[in-house]
Amino acid sequence: MSRLTDAMERIRALECPTGDVAHRVTGILEDYEVANGEAITVEREGELGKNGLEVYRAEIGNVGEQPIMIIVQSGADDYVAKVIDVHIG
Repeated sequence: MSRLTDAMERIRALECPTGDVAHRVTGILEDYEVANGEAITVEREGELGKNGLEVYRAEIGNVGEQPIMIIVQSGADDYVAKVIDVHIG
C-alpha cells in the first residue's frame, strides 16, 4: 500500500471532537509522510442533505493530485465526529 492509501485508512477510523477534524486529518497526513503540514489544506465544504453528514476537502500542496474527500457524521450533541467515508476526488 502507498503512504496515501495507508493514511486514508487511518482517517477512515477517525473519531474526534467535531472542531478537531481538520487538525486531526492534517496530523495523520503528516504522520504518514504524505506531505508536511504547510502543504496540506483541510476545509469543511458543507453538508450532505439533512442527515447531519458534513464534507471536508483535503488538498495536498501543488502536487496536482485530486483532493481527498472526507465524509463525517456528527453525533447527536454535535460534539463527536465520526468519519464515514474517505475517497479521492
